[in-house]
Amino acid sequence: MKFSGKPILIIWVMFILAAPVFAIDVNDLQKNVASFAEDMSKSLPFYSTIGLNWSDANIGSFPHFGIGLSTGLTTMDNKSINKMMTSFGIPEIKKLPLIGNSRFPLPAYTIDARIGLPVIPVDFGFKFGYLFPKWGKSLIDIEIRNMLIGADVRYAVVNSKIIPIRFSVGLGFNHLNGGITYSAPSLNFTDTASGLNLDANKVDILWSTTNIELKMQVSFPFRIITPYAGAGIIYAFSSSAGYRASCLEKISDDDKKRLEKLDVTGTSTNNFETIYKYKNSFNTRVFGGLSFNLAYVRLDLTGMYEFLGKNFGATLGLRFQM
Repeated sequence: MKFSGKPILIIWVMFILAAPVFAIDVNDLQKNVASFAEDMSKSLPFYSTIGLNWSDANIGSFPHFGIGLSTGLTTMDNKSINKMMTSFGIPEIKKLPLIGNSRFPLPAYTIDARIGLPVIPVDFGFKFGYLFPKWGKSLIDIEIRNMLIGADVRYAVVNSKIIPIRFSVGLGFNHLNGGITYSAPSLNFTDTASGLNLDANKVDILWSTTNIELKMQVSFPFRIITPYAGAGIIYAFSSSAGYRASCLEKISDDDKKRLEKLDVTGTSTNNFETIYKYKNSFNTRVFGGLSFNLAYVRLDLTGMYEFLGKNFGATLGLRFQM
């Protein structure tokens, strides 16, 4: 029986096409991650303020309380995050409706709860949200995860029953961490000058922030609608952003030295990473909108803008409140 070499050649070509190797220049990557981390340090504190932006400047003393859901997004500069993503072979995010091609969306949701204290005009709020990675993979073939927790306390300086106006000052705490995970058959990290050559199959783009916010808000509680506006000064204790690559084989001591010379911030047995950390930064934001009041149900529409990174945000909230 005579065999032709053509079927074997075809199978080999199909294998190569099915498992492409994407080459990554680590020098260029290090430049891109520095720009990305700087932009994220400006955007993350604002991102963490999603949730608890209720229309009422104060919900009133106990037994007044409320519980509901807020969902929305803030934006960041599209250029730096797209450079990071394309460095790893992740498809670039193109122009999106209402956002355009200069902004990248950072989505989140929170479960919100708020309760007033007895007698004194003080209320406490709590929020928690977790974005499951599979959500992003089903839309744009990458995993996007995000965890957001926070709390605040507000004191009603003005709570007039004659004129429908409330004014409060408050202090909030926010912690956020998340990232993007991209898996591929093979990612080849190289540096010609040092001779670095590492293969990986997964990359995580990571971010986190912890901050407090001093805020003030005014609202006008009419029967059917409640317009409101507010402003906040955010102080970030820490923010960080960068990437982590998971290698297919153990990283040798020689390759660890090569990575250190390229200013990679950390290496382990099978991983290396560059994470930039920032401390003690300030940011400011304004927010406002209105709620539609239907008996014990509130439908909240909120718009936000921050000045440092010139980003905007929007949320939609639905809650039970009494």
